[in-house]
Amino acid sequence: MSKATSFDGLPSEIAYHICTLLQQQEVSALLATSNAIYQLFRPIFYRHLNVSSFTSLTLLSRTFTRATYMGKSDHNWSTQECLDQTKTLDLTIDQTKDSARNNGQPPATILVARSIQSIVRRCPNLAITLRFAHCQCDHTPISGLDNENFPRVTKLVLYVGRHDPVETLQGRPRTMCTPNAKFWRPLVNGTSFPDCLNLEIRHYWATNPPTHASLDLQKRYPNAQTNYGNYRMPRQRGILRGRRDLVDIPLRADQVVGLTGGLKRFESIMLECPPELNSPLLMQLLGNPNSVAVNLVKLELRFCNLDYGIISKLLYHAPPNLQHLVLLCWDDDRDFHGYDAVECPHLCPLIRDFSKKLVHLEFAASTVCHELFFDDLEIRSLRQNGITTNFGTGAGAITGHENLDAHAIRESVRACRRQKRSKYRTGRIKEAITTAKAQSGGTTTSSLFGGGTSANISAARAQREAEALLDEEEEKRTRLIEGSKTPWFRRIITWHGLCHPNDTWEEVQLAADMEEMGIEWVVANKGLGVASQHSSGKLPILLEISRAFEEKYDFEPRQFSGTEASCDESDLEPDPFDEL
Repeated sequence: MSKATSFDGLPSEIAYHICTLLQQQEVSALLATSNAIYQLFRPIFYRHLNVSSFTSLTLLSRTFTRATYMGKSDHNWSTQECLDQTKTLDLTIDQTKDSARNNGQPPATILVARSIQSIVRRCPNLAITLRFAHCQCDHTPISGLDNENFPRVTKLVLYVGRHDPVETLQGRPRTMCTPNAKFWRPLVNGTSFPDCLNLEIRHYWATNPPTHASLDLQKRYPNAQTNYGNYRMPRQRGILRGRRDLVDIPLRADQVVGLTGGLKRFESIMLECPPELNSPLLMQLLGNPNSVAVNLVKLELRFCNLDYGIISKLLYHAPPNLQHLVLLCWDDDRDFHGYDAVECPHLCPLIRDFSKKLVHLEFAASTVCHELFFDDLEIRSLRQNGITTNFGTGAGAITGHENLDAHAIRESVRACRRQKRSKYRTGRIKEAITTAKAQSGGTTTSSLFGGGTSANISAARAQREAEALLDEEEEKRTRLIEGSKTPWFRRIITWHGLCHPNDTWEEVQLAADMEEMGIEWVVANKGLGVASQHSSGKLPILLEISRAFEEKYDFEPRQFSGTEASCDESDLEPDPFDEL
């Protein structure tokens, strides 16, 4: 029988690898067992730090300040060598906890900044995630961020909400939060947080939301103020009374954000229920041509005070490298009257055209419609083929869907898409041939096999190259979707129904089934209480409405993998609509 080996008797490489798989609390308990183990694996203990209070931050800063550059002779690691291997610091400043330990006073912003600066000086490879929880927008430490510097903070998270509308913090009176530029200045000026790449502001949650948090946030309207301090201005049919274009209104000095150089470094921005933000401030931040967020990949605007006109402008001013977009609009009209094309722009076709290159899209609004999937050409082909779709009885009710000819819609739209693809290819090839002939000048040259026309030879070569290039573009799109590290995902939520009262929800579900291969769709209708998951070529899956509203949606396992019958180009008859 082999003799048992103690942990400290293992080869250093094996024991070191085992420690890298343990949680921080487990490593801490292990290092407390003996001095030898502590000296051997101390770098792992310092590698990923988690600090949950200002008191702990103060103790950590003091420990690092007393760090020596030379260890004892029997130490395998010196203290500074441990600090050189410190990679991450997850720091949470919770106003409720820290105020209770400090006679009701929250930690001063300057002390938090000084402690972070002290740690950064001794940890050259450190990246910090900084969270402020249970905070108020106009009180310390949030109100003092503009005067301090927080180096190496790569992710900043502000939890400035409350779980209970009547909750107060340590007897402090509750203040009304209103749109103001002062709140945004330290976040975007590039000086207070010079290394920040990710910004997350949650005005709904006081701390980290639960795992299965719902996107279906409830709103109340007591005295023009929502239950989480979200200031609301009076609205009339989707437009602020007497103010049709907020961007063109002159701004006061206290409404100007100022320097926005920090936006150029951001890779991710997530804003949830921020009452400090309105349409003019948003256009200052994201619509300013002098501070385009060229590195922004992920943008989430959850229930912000934005009208549809500003949202449509945002889509035109969107950063060039955006791949992840979450746009969740409030249900503003408690008395639903349907979509009014005169009062506000129609977002569905804008979202459809904008989202072609997005890996992740989530869109929620009072109403949605099939124009999220079908363009004008496809809708016109349905009409020209005599296919009727408006069988609904109001707000996209499910009554009447039995009269919908799903097979005719599917075949007509697919035929239209094939014809558009064919016309696009033909146009590109003709353009290449014309360019090649113009460059050759129509000259004639001789060859070993007799005379030859240079223009015709160039045109044939240009046609072959154009066809190969078009095939490569189509294959590249398929490889981009199938080879993505994260699955391409779309979630569409309507709070009331469809944009056109006579449409049916069945048509939206049918359209989601016809989208590109490899893209998962979740469509949910709160008014009807129905939701489903769709993927091209597979049977749809019905979902519980609460399941579809989960903030972090995990794909349902597909037990049914049956595919629909498809038609090749050769199986189709000539299209009956010649105008396309």
